[in-house]
Amino acid sequence: MAKANPAIARLILANLKSEADARALQQELLNTPGLDSADAFTVKEISSDETNHALLYEAMLKKYNGGISASPDGAKKALNEISDGIGSGDG
Repeated sequence: MAKANPAIARLILANLKSEADARALQQELLNTPGLDSADAFTVKEISSDETNHALLYEAMLKKYNGGISASPDGAKKALNEISDGIGSGDG
């Protein structure tokens, strides 16, 4: 494991915040009346990418924050919830 590095950890956390901010705006867009269903699907796909980015940043963060991460059972439950219902199209 890499040595704890608070400066890198802070930058990773800033990137995590950016991913979360983007997803909040995407949720707002999805809830805006008049959004075409094809465009809504595209926004959902983009939001899914943001989720993947956040997971990658979480993995990186563990290397630089002294090994702090989700507990194995918490991580497993979260990943199960995240992957449940992943598919394509409306609905």
